[in-house]
This record gives sequence, C-alpha cells and structure tokens, in this order.
Amino acid sequence: MSAALIKANQRAFTLVEVLVTMAIFALIGIASFTVLDQMAKTEQQSKQAREQLQQLQFGLLMMQQDIRQAVIKPTRPRGVEVVHQYITNDADFADSDSGLLALVKSGYDNPGLLLPRAELQPVIYRVQDETLQRLSFAYVNDRSDQPVVQDLLQGVQSLQVRFYRQSQQAAANQGLNEGWQGSWQTRGDLPAAVEVTLQTRAFGEIQRVLLTTGSTTDLAATDE
Repeated sequence: MSAALIKANQRAFTLVEVLVTMAIFALIGIASFTVLDQMAKTEQQSKQAREQLQQLQFGLLMMQQDIRQAVIKPTRPRGVEVVHQYITNDADFADSDSGLLALVKSGYDNPGLLLPRAELQPVIYRVQDETLQRLSFAYVNDRSDQPVVQDLLQGVQSLQVRFYRQSQQAAANQGLNEGWQGSWQTRGDLPAAVEVTLQTRAFGEIQRVLLTTGSTTDLAATDE
C-alpha cells in the first residue's frame, strides 16, 4: 500500500466538522440543563404548594377545635367591667390588619393545677402582615404576660367571620341572611355555628362553617 493511500485514510477532522460537533453537544447540553432546571423548579413549586396546603389544613383544624371547645365564660377584656359576650369578631378587641375571632376555650388540661396557667384558654385569631396568627394567653382575665403567637398560614389577605343563630335563639336577631349575622352581641349564649372566610393568595377564597357546642350555661364569673 502506498504512503499516499495511508495518509488519505488517516485524514483528521476538518475545523468545520469539529465546530459542528461542538455545536451539537452544546445544544444537547443546553436542552438537558433546561429540562433539569424545569424539573427542579416544578419540584420546588410542588413542595411549596404542599407546605401551603398543610398550613391551611392545620390552621383550619386548630380553628375548628377551638371553636368546638368555646365556652360560656364572662371576661374582663379591658381589665375593669365584666363582659358576657363570649365570642366576638370585633376588630378593636386586638390589633389585626383584617378580621378577627376571639373566644375562650376549654380542653386546656392542667392536671392538679401544677402548671402556671388556667384550664381555660383565651384565644384570638388575627391577620398580621398577611399571616394568619393564633394568640393564646395563660389566664382568661390577666393580660399582663405576652401572648403566645403562633403563625398558621402565610399569604392571608383577610379574615371574615359570621355567626349563625338557631331558630330557638333570640328571635329578634333573625332574618339576616337566613340566620347568619355579622357580629355576635348576645349575652348568655353562643352561636350554633361560625362561618370563617379566608382570602388567600395561594388558594383564593376559602370558606368553612364550624360548629360550636351551642352551650347556654354560664361558667363562674370569677377571674382566672
């Protein structure tokens, strides 16, 4: 075999062939990176959505339990006069950007009164900086200590609360939206149900109707 034939068979790639090959590998790399980056972003968005959903479910569960355990307990919200209004959405009751729900709940066990707190717990739900918060206090009529503040759900734009009155309860307040009313001013009883509406960035409007015990028996009016 001649030297010229051997040299022809061993011919190297041309510059154009090298550039085309590099361009093909670059395109494959860019496409792979785009796919992986999109998958990572999708996973992150899914994780955030799951966390927000878990926060929403937990927040509504906390609110449901507190409303279900609401009790008839006279309070001294301003430290002087005794008030027999046992559940309220009055925005002046606490500092809230939009909406409020306040009540006193039972189920706060303190066996043998060994812990420095009462067995009844004042609870306030409010919105601060687009965060739904739960405030709880150690004693019903002693606000000298700072409350425990628990952040429940981010991205909450507003909290709205309405109350449902049963037909056998004070007929004078009937007729608003078939028993629903925007505030609860009645002395001596609780509403049959509480409607909670959250306006959120992630889920839009969320509305739940939560039942109370409907108790009409006063607890002792002594301070705790």
